[in-house]
Amino acid sequence: MNEDVATLPLWLLSPLAVIGAGLLLSQVIGVVLQARGLPKLYGAVIAGLLLGVSGAGMVDAALLAQFQELFNAASALVLFEVGRKMDLAWLWRSGRQGGALVLGCVLRGMGAWALLAAFGLGWGEAAFIAAILIAVNPVVFTSMVSDSNASGVATYAAANTVGISNLLALLALSLSLAWMRSHNINAEFGFGRELLRQGSQLALGVAIALLCYGLYALAARISKAQAGLRPGILLAALMMDLGLCSVTSASALLSLLLMGLLLRNAETRDNVFQAQVKTAQDIGYALLFMMSAALVQVQQLFQWLPMLAALLVFALRIGLTRLALMPSAAWSGNKKNAIALSLCSLVSFGSLVVDNSMSGASYMSEGAAAVMAALLALNVLAGPGLTWWGLKLADETHEGDEHG
Repeated sequence: MNEDVATLPLWLLSPLAVIGAGLLLSQVIGVVLQARGLPKLYGAVIAGLLLGVSGAGMVDAALLAQFQELFNAASALVLFEVGRKMDLAWLWRSGRQGGALVLGCVLRGMGAWALLAAFGLGWGEAAFIAAILIAVNPVVFTSMVSDSNASGVATYAAANTVGISNLLALLALSLSLAWMRSHNINAEFGFGRELLRQGSQLALGVAIALLCYGLYALAARISKAQAGLRPGILLAALMMDLGLCSVTSASALLSLLLMGLLLRNAETRDNVFQAQVKTAQDIGYALLFMMSAALVQVQQLFQWLPMLAALLVFALRIGLTRLALMPSAAWSGNKKNAIALSLCSLVSFGSLVVDNSMSGASYMSEGAAAVMAALLALNVLAGPGLTWWGLKLADETHEGDEHG
């Protein structure tokens, strides 16, 4: 046995080395694609497909499970950035514009629910998947915005919607999970008790965010940290937040988004902070999306019924988002089309709950799981491109500018 091991390349024996090699490959391919005017995130897609379950099989669910804390840390940076881009004061003042963005989130969920039920899924399963489909994928959107250096009214509105959609999806998911668990044959509690448990996880996530942000503010004040030193203090606070949420089964998504919201209202040197953490965030984008692509089973694209459902759901989400924007006169027709396209991407269950504190995906039937797998496969292949196209359509990209 030792002789067999000795004949293997040493880097194949290290799961961390495999992840590192995949990340390196994704960065190299991404730079080549970006030089040709294509989204850099597709480097992570290609690397994931080559090394994942549809390719060499070197990166699979078992290997990725060993680095769940690493992926959770990357997710923490992404979700924090999403929260930092949410402008609650603007959403409140904007009136009809903010209402249109919220309406788009609601319509995406309701439309997906009806369509999935029409394809034969049970109402509970359809509601579970539809709750997930409310959310826009923060990795795809923030990565595309970062790569293209996009800024403007459409990008601003879409960035706010990413945070809103994830919050609404989390609330809807809590309801649907409580329903599914209480109606399971092995259910221990009724719907009311399950709903209370979900609500307590949300409340605990808020409490942890307030605690960790308070510690960050206190540490920065005591140390009189300059803007250039604050990212290190903040990263420590984010890791504390994520760790506490993990061990207490609190809502990490809500907690990390709230951390971003709190910083937005208190940190006055935003540009300095952003410059300090941009590299870590870019690596996080590539790492998370490479993980998603590695788990994509290409054969899901050739199962015609789940794939048809996925295509219709994808198109319906874009169409309903565009429909919700119609009453608002704040954006031109072209900007509205751009916003709808840039919000097309979707998330997985694991991404939405970050640390998997909600165990619920196992409740799906084989048919529902096939539809969700087809949706995620389609999202990996088409989501970044459509989001990138939407930002281009808005005419708000500034590639090549050092400062946007």
